[in-house]
Amino acid sequence: MPNSDNLQASNDFIGATAADGARVEVTLHGGHVCSWRTPDGVERLFMSPLNSWSSDSAIRGGVPVIFPQFASEGPLPKHGFARLSRWSLLESSRQTDGSGLIRLGLTDSEQTRDVFPHAFALELRIKFSGQTLNTELVVTNNGDQPFAFTCALHTYLNTHIADAALYGLKGYRYRDSVDNRRIKVADEEVLHITHEVDRVYFAVDKPITLGGRQQSLIATQAGFADAVVWNPWENGCEKIADLKLDSYQHFVCIEAVTVEHPVALAPNASWSGYQNLECVLIA
Repeated sequence: MPNSDNLQASNDFIGATAADGARVEVTLHGGHVCSWRTPDGVERLFMSPLNSWSSDSAIRGGVPVIFPQFASEGPLPKHGFARLSRWSLLESSRQTDGSGLIRLGLTDSEQTRDVFPHAFALELRIKFSGQTLNTELVVTNNGDQPFAFTCALHTYLNTHIADAALYGLKGYRYRDSVDNRRIKVADEEVLHITHEVDRVYFAVDKPITLGGRQQSLIATQAGFADAVVWNPWENGCEKIADLKLDSYQHFVCIEAVTVEHPVALAPNASWSGYQNLECVLIA
């Protein structure tokens, strides 16, 4: 991420601090959460050191907003346009309970209507305090015709991949993109990442826990139907220009997504989904 002097000088970056010292920093480019520090000062999100921070490039790391298309699951450019668009700051405040709140918004434009001919409004609500970060995406159809979309909060979590263990995925049907998109059923009580992993788990209705050295992180979601677990491993990093070869050792993505069944949104209707992240000390 740009250094703190650049952050303060740039209108694109907004930081907010909760009463207990928890802090979040976002950029209007992409409506992107770039940093989440709990009150102990520990950074919980991974950001690639190779980001160019240019207005025409997606940001690698943090929490990219994916809309109106996840990955290449449709005719639009990969991951849609929300992560490349300039958002507006709707609110940055401290709530009466001491938590921090940032609200960002994006509406359709001539550029978006060229590829997605619909009137819409997005709102990203980021509420945080203590050991918890809650990120909610709200999609509203402002037009007179229905539209369908897929979406995600493409969250990159800081972790030592050698120590990482994922719990809560056993029994879910998933699509394995590393194995020719075959549909499988997860049979591991614990998923250890020892090679490239790129899976979409369908109809996820329970928390996913990322265990580490001294803390676990519990990811809970609602509204979003599915979840992605992704780590490109070294062979994947070789193909991604804005990741270092060893970046795979420092993150895993646990993403709240809706992809198997696109959301069909009627005129004047809204949809919302959230991902809640909570750090828990290991006794």
